[in-house]
Amino acid sequence: MLKDIVAIVDNGDKSAAFVQHAIGFAKAQDAHFAITLLTDIFWDPAILPPYEAYSGVFEEIEAEQSRRIAAVKTLIEHAPIPVEVRAVTDAPAYLNGAASVEGRYADMLLVGGSSAFENARLRSRSVEAALMSSTGPILILPDDSHLERVRHAVLGWDASPEARRAAKDLLAVLDPGAHIDIVAVDAQPSETGHGPSPGTDIARHLARHGFEVEVHQQSSVGRTVSDALEEFTRSSGADLLAIGAFAHSRVRDIFLGGVTRHLLQDVRIPLLLSR
Repeated sequence: MLKDIVAIVDNGDKSAAFVQHAIGFAKAQDAHFAITLLTDIFWDPAILPPYEAYSGVFEEIEAEQSRRIAAVKTLIEHAPIPVEVRAVTDAPAYLNGAASVEGRYADMLLVGGSSAFENARLRSRSVEAALMSSTGPILILPDDSHLERVRHAVLGWDASPEARRAAKDLLAVLDPGAHIDIVAVDAQPSETGHGPSPGTDIARHLARHGFEVEVHQQSSVGRTVSDALEEFTRSSGADLLAIGAFAHSRVRDIFLGGVTRHLLQDVRIPLLLSR
């Protein structure tokens, strides 16, 4: 069960819809809910101002942080649950890793879609930093999502350690007796990976936890793996898609892309990422 949830935002204007969705999710989970506001320094750190100008710079930074905090607090004035608001202000390089620190002390991080952030680069770098440090699962909530309870989930299965982590993290989110579709895309039987029947072993394991489980073999012919998973999730009416993130090397994902990166670029369904 989820008892401690943290949402990451960098503003109180564009993130309004996401914050309301996140509050609804935390309330349904009966979890403590906190919002961490990341405020990047808005002057160029490569250009050092004269010493006598530093006090003015810090005053501007403090004023901007206060404005953003006030905007976030306005969003939660009538929230049906208590919401803790905390802020982190520093250089962008530090903020990239702040999400991993927040995730270390929570059951789950919530992040909105790209339109919920003023700084899209900060969003992508924060998600990647949290995932690469393996602090815990991240749930991406796109703008039009209204996820509260999870009664039907899709697990993208490739028999990797990351996918196994996703299966474990998924258990904490699901309602008792929920339906799980195990989707293996382009899977091939093997002795050390999928086994003789891809998806069967993990399905058996999840069924022993009291869930209704089905295995589906999908082909990515004419599509990317990420498209195949997303299309299945949408067509099946599932509440979310869970995958193991960055199962390939970081270098390969950067230069060739990958399922994780493709889904993050244009997430249209609630997406649970684990590593």
